[in-house]
Amino acid sequence: MNIEDLIYLIQSGESETLEFKETEGRHFHHEIAAFANSEGGTILVGVSDSGKIIGTQVKEAIEKITSSIQSIIPPPKIRTQKISIDGKDILVVTVDKSPTLCSIGGVVYIRAGTGVRPLSLQEIVMLSSEMGTIHWDEIPMIPKEETRPEYVSWFFEKVEETRGKAISAENRERYLISSGAQKNEKLTNAGILFFTDATLHISSAKIRKVGMSEDGPQWSEDYEGPVWKVIDEAYSSIIRDIKRVDIVSGTRRIRLEEYPPRAIREALINAVTHRNYTISADVKILVYPDRLEIKNPGSLMPGVDIKDPEHIPRNPSLSNLLFDTGYIERYGYGIMMIEEEVRAHQFCSVEFKVSPASFTVIFRKDFSKILDEIDNQILKLVQVPAKSGDIAARLDLSKNTILKRIEKLEKLGLVEKKGSGPKTSYSATHTKGRGG
Repeated sequence: MNIEDLIYLIQSGESETLEFKETEGRHFHHEIAAFANSEGGTILVGVSDSGKIIGTQVKEAIEKITSSIQSIIPPPKIRTQKISIDGKDILVVTVDKSPTLCSIGGVVYIRAGTGVRPLSLQEIVMLSSEMGTIHWDEIPMIPKEETRPEYVSWFFEKVEETRGKAISAENRERYLISSGAQKNEKLTNAGILFFTDATLHISSAKIRKVGMSEDGPQWSEDYEGPVWKVIDEAYSSIIRDIKRVDIVSGTRRIRLEEYPPRAIREALINAVTHRNYTISADVKILVYPDRLEIKNPGSLMPGVDIKDPEHIPRNPSLSNLLFDTGYIERYGYGIMMIEEEVRAHQFCSVEFKVSPASFTVIFRKDFSKILDEIDNQILKLVQVPAKSGDIAARLDLSKNTILKRIEKLEKLGLVEKKGSGPKTSYSATHTKGRGG
């Protein structure tokens, strides 16, 4: 950092990543730990809260800071630099974001605005799960006697069917322990999700499908139970509701769903498997006129790049149970498989949206590949309601040809019919899904 950079920082004022300190103070290590547990940041020692340059004894400040951070477990990575302005020395302390939570005397601090606050126990668990430093699904929670026997029977039938492993009755409990479903005579969180009606114990362990319009939510459906049942029911609901469209491919007429089913199923499985269950929110399927979004609480695990995804499971025990039952086909292949399925589809695109607290897969309708010039001319004419005969006359085509074209556009959700008999007209739905 040079003098110009330092002056710019001081002029910009304190923020979530910048703190002014007149002296190192006795709680300075709290500031360092809070930055390390957040996004990292910079502390300027020798600058008042108002941004006035006061100066400090740099050598003495470094000695005190070096001593104080020994109480932080694990010690965060910091760098120090002395910069002089108008004969006054400023100590620049740069704190890196820590890959694990740093604590002082068992207390975890984070940066909140321009201040520091301790985390609650629930927040520590949530943040640790998001960082991958604890595996929430491996924690034993309730007596194993609360297991639903029919769900256990279903599990071992699926293990034999999909993996070819026949587990004898006397070895079943040992298998559940080794898979992470049981521990210390209790069901783990993974076991709860798989072998009980999960929302009785984990209220957010469900999928909610919401119908969306320009005015906001219009309706919703909830799917509850063990995670495998939730996945199956939510997937069946989507497939039941999405449109099927006849298109011509070469010399063949084929029927396609408006979104690739295998990609949708994979996105649902990923959302349930890799979500952060310590966040009190459910997995959501948002059904818009022009797109389908599958959103789960929790971002990507640290170190995972969406362009080159690695298999770093947030919930390894749950992942193992879903693999044993055939829901996960191959570790680390989910995102690539979604992309492959979408590339092979006739009118769909996909986007992966990563935020600090969520991960969303967005399937969009893109009909540009299957609309020809006549289709596009019809769509222009029905921007205001028009009758089929008028459209036929404008395009110099038979009314029967126009009606067949309109039927296709209706199935694609691009045109809607109004009225009946001689008063029948057609108008564009103004969906954004044409893709050009």
